[in-house]
Amino acid sequence: MISNSYLKRGFRRFKAEFKGKHTFTFNTQSSLAVDYLNSFESVKRSAMERNPVTVTGGGGGGVGATESSDQEEKKSLPSAADYMRNFKNIIAPGNEASMTREFNPQVAYEFEKYLNPQKLKQHVLRSDKLRSILEHYAKESGQPVKQLERQAKAIIDEIGLERNMAIIRWCGIAITAIGKRICDGFYVNSASMANVRKDMGKCPVLYLPSHRSYMDFILMSYICYYYDIEIPGIAAGMDFHSMFGMGTMLRKTGAFFMRRSFSNDELYWDIFREYMYALVANYHIGVEFFIEGTRSRNFKALVPKIGLLSMALLPYFTGEVPDVMIVPVSVAYERVLEEQLFVYELLGVPKPKESTKGFFKALKIIDERFGKMFLDFGEPISVKEFFGHDSGQRMQRAGVGGSLQKLNRQEVELVKQLANEIIYQQQRRIVITTFNLLSLYYASQLYAQKSVNIDELSRGVLHLKRIFEQLGAHCSTSPSSIKADIIDAVEIHANILNFASARLQFTPMAAKQLAERIDVKRLKAHALCPQTMAVAVPMLALQLYINPCMFWLARPAYLLLAALKEQRNQERQSTDISYEASLSALHAHVTSMDALFQHEFIIESNREAAEFETHLQLLLDERVVELEQSGRIKVQDNECSHVILAALAPFLCLYYQLVVTLRKIPLELEFSNKDLLVRVQQHVEQLLQQPGGSASHVHPYCLALDNLNIAIYALIQRGYIVKCRDSGQMKIAGTPGKCLRELETQLLEYCQLMPFAQYSTAANQQAQFHIAKL
Repeated sequence: MISNSYLKRGFRRFKAEFKGKHTFTFNTQSSLAVDYLNSFESVKRSAMERNPVTVTGGGGGGVGATESSDQEEKKSLPSAADYMRNFKNIIAPGNEASMTREFNPQVAYEFEKYLNPQKLKQHVLRSDKLRSILEHYAKESGQPVKQLERQAKAIIDEIGLERNMAIIRWCGIAITAIGKRICDGFYVNSASMANVRKDMGKCPVLYLPSHRSYMDFILMSYICYYYDIEIPGIAAGMDFHSMFGMGTMLRKTGAFFMRRSFSNDELYWDIFREYMYALVANYHIGVEFFIEGTRSRNFKALVPKIGLLSMALLPYFTGEVPDVMIVPVSVAYERVLEEQLFVYELLGVPKPKESTKGFFKALKIIDERFGKMFLDFGEPISVKEFFGHDSGQRMQRAGVGGSLQKLNRQEVELVKQLANEIIYQQQRRIVITTFNLLSLYYASQLYAQKSVNIDELSRGVLHLKRIFEQLGAHCSTSPSSIKADIIDAVEIHANILNFASARLQFTPMAAKQLAERIDVKRLKAHALCPQTMAVAVPMLALQLYINPCMFWLARPAYLLLAALKEQRNQERQSTDISYEASLSALHAHVTSMDALFQHEFIIESNREAAEFETHLQLLLDERVVELEQSGRIKVQDNECSHVILAALAPFLCLYYQLVVTLRKIPLELEFSNKDLLVRVQQHVEQLLQQPGGSASHVHPYCLALDNLNIAIYALIQRGYIVKCRDSGQMKIAGTPGKCLRELETQLLEYCQLMPFAQYSTAANQQAQFHIAKL
């Protein structure tokens, strides 16, 4: 379990952020409050200390005697505007880093004597640990130890990082020049960076950024140089290693390389693990890697991969280092450089192979605008404190074979909990931009068949800013320049949206894009027709910028759907309703949807009770939900409810259409993952091509392969689909209690509760008009 001290400290921060904003609390005499909060002791104690509040409809709960103290504490907390003022544009005129200055950085882990990259390699090669590995493989394979030593040296040379300050300085000059050309600034939270820096030197440091773009590699190293922090070693894939010239340049700026898959090469696995062990335990620069494992093409968090994290923490579990400091890093982009590439990849067009030629071809982006980039650092996580260990509790693995031991099951579970916490902290600090809010508001109006002008957009975006800040998000939107911000955001994303006759609309795809022929053999799924692409490309691009909002809106949307469902149930039943029963029913629905979408929205954090309270208060404050003392639930159909439900709608549609497709497959038929993707895309395309986009409960996002794969994995984990380990083929589960028909009915019911019938009508009409003109 996560340590109580860490949870208490985290909850105090969480509570402080919301106190003064959220006045609703559970009636602590109800069985639901006790049952729900029981599983989270620190949350329970905090909640039980607070006074019960009677909830009435519409305006939320009363504040009672705590109102004045809450307001006093609220005044002492920094406002959202104050927080955003901590961000400094480090490439603004006068702020730029001097790439010729002497570089005397703060090291991540202080030693009496420091190794250089070559001595680090020698340290690994000459260690008793590696000698033990090679002797083991020599005995197993019959190969001479000397031959294995040569293989080991070649592998370490392939993996190992190097450091050349001249190349680092030249790269810094290039990044500054390109950044000034294509960006409106690199905005770094200087206060959070200073908070990280002050704790350095006592133990190894792991920097774990969110991963949305290849720019993440570059930004982190650039920022460390700017703030006089030792540039970390960065884990990079072998596809970069093979790029002529680029691989060498990346290595000399601190990259170390790993093969994407080496499960069958046990020698490589053990040597890589030894290098990682030494990099953490015996080197001073810190290590950076992406816990999601790959770039998120849908701009939301992915399920964390714990392989590299487990390796990096092994020196801690063996007792070789006293602690490990983990720094979650949140990177946000107004416009992601690979945006259009990601949209096409989601629709099945494979990405081009990384190459030096491709890199220089990509430099044409210097003629485009990408807006601001934001980088924030989370509160450093002490692994020792998070796990609640004292020195006697840690497993001591002294001796030659210490690092060869793998983590046990209990330790793996601890690492998984830590990984989820890192993802949670990354998402909490990702800056929500004006275009994120604009995309969400525009989608809610689009689904309701409404058009919007700049006055309506301004009002809607400012309303959303207030909602997100009430939930604890950091928004870059400035109320004093809202119209200018919106115009600027639309100009930056002119490939997606534009103003025509003072109304916002999608930008039609270029004729060249529609006519472009794609090698069908290389497609990941079904070959979509130009008409479908004309509708899907802009709507998927828009959805990508809505997705960062899902961390904040997924659970409020679950709760709102639960309220709609309970309102309908209460209208149908004649039995008595109680406050406790209504609250319990809402919680049950939210828990059910949490379980269904647990791989889609990575929001598991052991804070569910406090967040349930916060989200219910939000719906009450916004007059979306009324919860009477009698237990009667009423839901208002207003703009706020439309926006919250619009955020979740594409995901509900995707899961529903996947299940509909699966239900058409005979139970005895085996099929591959690609077969299923093709079937779903064919089915969705047929629905999208119905006249006027008249099909119900279908969104172009249902074509997104990454999300379909996540949904397929979720159904496998929940037992609806069975996957054969040997062949990799799948089939519909015949397990009792895992009925796809029931899941389809449940999803259809949620889809029907949405205030939207069709989602792509306007985009379909615009695409048809555009294609007819061409």
